[in-house]
Amino acid sequence: MMILADHFSPIFLLLSPIYKLFPSASTLLVLQAVFVALSSIPIYLIAADKLKNTIISLLITLSYLTSVGIISAVNFDFHSATISVLPLSLALYCWYFRRWKMYWIILLFSLTFKEDVTLFILGLGIFQLLQKEIKLGLLTIFFALTSIYLIKFQLMPFLWKGAELGYISSSILPLNSPLDLFLLFITRPSIFTDQIFNSPIKIQTIDTLYQQFAFLPILSVFSWLTVFPALYLRFSFASSQFWTTSWHYNANLTPFLAVSAIFALDKFKIPTRAVTILLIFFLATGGLAPNGMVWTTIQNPLQNFSRFGYIEDSIKGVPSSAAVSAQSPLVPHLANREKIYLFPEVYDAEYIVLDTSLSTYPIAPGTLKDLISKYKKSKYWKVKSETKSLIIFQRNNFQKT
Repeated sequence: MMILADHFSPIFLLLSPIYKLFPSASTLLVLQAVFVALSSIPIYLIAADKLKNTIISLLITLSYLTSVGIISAVNFDFHSATISVLPLSLALYCWYFRRWKMYWIILLFSLTFKEDVTLFILGLGIFQLLQKEIKLGLLTIFFALTSIYLIKFQLMPFLWKGAELGYISSSILPLNSPLDLFLLFITRPSIFTDQIFNSPIKIQTIDTLYQQFAFLPILSVFSWLTVFPALYLRFSFASSQFWTTSWHYNANLTPFLAVSAIFALDKFKIPTRAVTILLIFFLATGGLAPNGMVWTTIQNPLQNFSRFGYIEDSIKGVPSSAAVSAQSPLVPHLANREKIYLFPEVYDAEYIVLDTSLSTYPIAPGTLKDLISKYKKSKYWKVKSETKSLIIFQRNNFQKT
């Protein structure tokens, strides 16, 4: 239950029967790709109806699928933020096409993916008010605020005391409670702009995210109410990893960027030829650039991955019933056991599996090497096997309790 206190993602329980049938890390990655691919359909349907232009609708959908937010997330791990693009896209579709019964069902369903989807729903509700959809906007805002309260401040703290302060404790801003955010906005509004523009990394992230859609989302209030608040909260974190375009952090922003671009095109009536040229240009220099993530991934020969064969061969020596502590990239390949810990957490693990050539998150590479040296010298651990950069430690005289 601790995982639900870190990220509230009950959707994993719904997906678990599929994983039970096909217990492999590949299953999760395929599922994630399917969720992302399906999320592009609502984007295209909204664009086709709003813009009445098939070519531009296809270009926006292609911009969505090849955007850094989507590609970085798909090339990263399986994550609830990445698969949340599907319910978020469906919610936008149901709202736009006024499928009200499905709209509320999808909003409720989206809450099972990740706790931060409520922030996007809140922004959507405020936008609906501006569109003079007063009743709908108020209901959506009420739904979002109620969900935030129940999930973030009731359910998650119930599962893990202090979970409601998880983001606050890692913020650069002087915060002790969520109420402080509102007080800062009133008393020190300049602190917000300072946090956005005080880093080249943050500016680069904004530029890259908006560039894929020819900077059109900037022209839409919709993006300012949905995308920007989510970006701001990330930019206020102390750790710079949250500021970048890497990993999964920008995936669930992307449906709102795409729809914002659609709304901007409809409102400002930019000539079709100019829009087509702009979108093609930014596709060619961004998502579909020769050195971009899409082509470099496709062109990566499959045989290159054979160099990781030593990992699969080595971890076969770790009993499936044993408790294991493993490095982040290795955890999925050692899962399906009663106990597995993310290194450097060890607890009662019988084996520790590490590889210096892979990502060392959440610790620094130098720290990992120091810990390996420490375990080699420890009387409590012995080296079971060491192949290339992979090393497996086994606890000495381990007694099950």
